Amino acid sequence: MLKANSQFSKSDHAGGSTNTETKNHIEKKGYKRAEAAIYLGVAKITIDRLTKRGLLHPSRALRHPIYSKDDLDRFLRETSEPIE
Repeated sequence: MLKANSQFSKSDHAGGSTNTETKNHIEKKGYKRAEAAIYLGVAKITIDRLTKRGLLHPSRALRHPIYSKDDLDRFLRETSEPIE
């Protein structure tokens, strides 16, 4: 097993580039309910309450509501206390 790993790493370095260099990072633009809760650091039920109160505006074009990153960031900006 160790031999196979060492051969893999030799061929990896022989090409001059690594996997991390060739992969593109794609920024996530929309979040499902549970992901939005994690992003905001709140419970999933809080996401439902904020949506019902009109503080979050999910897209309902798909099967499940999708919360845009911009809308979540806007909510954080508007509800956070300014740091002095």
